[in-house]
Amino acid sequence: MINQAIDDVMALLPIEGAPGKEAAVAAFLREQLIAIGVPAGNICHDNAQEQSEYGGEVGNLIVQIDGNRREPRLMFSAHMDTVPDAVGCRPRLERDAGRIVNEAPGRALGGDNRLSCAILLALARELVARNGDHAPVTLVFFIQEEVGLVGARGLDLDKLGSPLPAMCINLDGGPVHELVTAVTGTQRFTIDITGIPAHAGRPGGGVSAAIIMATALAEIQGSGWHGPIQKNGKAGSANVGTINGGQGSNVVMPALHILAEARSHDAGFRQQIIAAWKDAFSQAAAGLKNDNGATGAVSFGPGPGYEAFALSDDEPVVKNTIAAAKRCGFDITPVSNNGGMDANQIVAHGIPAVTVAVGQRRVHTADEWIDLADFEKACRLVVDMGTQRAG
Repeated sequence: MINQAIDDVMALLPIEGAPGKEAAVAAFLREQLIAIGVPAGNICHDNAQEQSEYGGEVGNLIVQIDGNRREPRLMFSAHMDTVPDAVGCRPRLERDAGRIVNEAPGRALGGDNRLSCAILLALARELVARNGDHAPVTLVFFIQEEVGLVGARGLDLDKLGSPLPAMCINLDGGPVHELVTAVTGTQRFTIDITGIPAHAGRPGGGVSAAIIMATALAEIQGSGWHGPIQKNGKAGSANVGTINGGQGSNVVMPALHILAEARSHDAGFRQQIIAAWKDAFSQAAAGLKNDNGATGAVSFGPGPGYEAFALSDDEPVVKNTIAAAKRCGFDITPVSNNGGMDANQIVAHGIPAVTVAVGQRRVHTADEWIDLADFEKACRLVVDMGTQRAG
């Protein structure tokens, strides 16, 4: 099983699949699933790309594997997209060293989350080989996780089977001994700054959008509302993600667009963070005037967001996953995570979900590599959960 799973990883990693560009990944998975023996009629896409802020080539890939046991339906999920920096990776298998590394300088490897896709293929092989001697299983391969869990947000629940799955095992990054049962909430937001253009040789007539931004960010940083945030016993974080603006060095910058985010397990505190940003940018815009006393302006807009969740240790999906790890010979410990995962949206849809880590290391960086020992453990755990009798 594990050798085939590694082969699948090596085939999946080089396939380009940045958010919104997952069609080639989905086509590969469909081809493999049909070769495994999953009927083509049991494989479909929803239309999640139609509700996406980013558009997209395809929706989520949903696979039904029928089971004869009269047990609750199980759901297993992964996401198909990688960060854009993984496009152009060149994986190299170092089997003796127990790892996969990247030969493409400056590129991420894309183990987040192609490892999980390979594990779901391994599960499909095991289920098909059992000729229905298992609970009904739904596999979901999400789109656009890396840009705010957008595919999971738009999941078509009607395509998951009836009744809905009783629980979900989501697969994503990290060391395999950690079971993510609580995840922070995130609100992305946009900031549009309108300055006043002027010739750079006569800048007094202008108001630079860049200086409005710089003034506001200096205030935000100085007052503790950027990066890790601790205020009155509450914790969160905030970050500037992207900045776009300007026409040329000879024009006072007339406009600038920012995408930022606030994170916290406390929904109210997330709103406090955003309110502090709004105050700082509004004051910066009002305080900068050109020679005629005119000012620029700022406006805020919403971006993709998701709510925090926390499952108790008594939740069946938590207990079942811990038990499966023990059967596979290792321990797994419930942890809280400050990075969003598709599980946030799955729980919001009413399906209890945990996230099992599958062996990525230094994800989203040029130093990313894959720990094959963790990958094998995660693979055995998922197959065990998909084939084990309930109770």
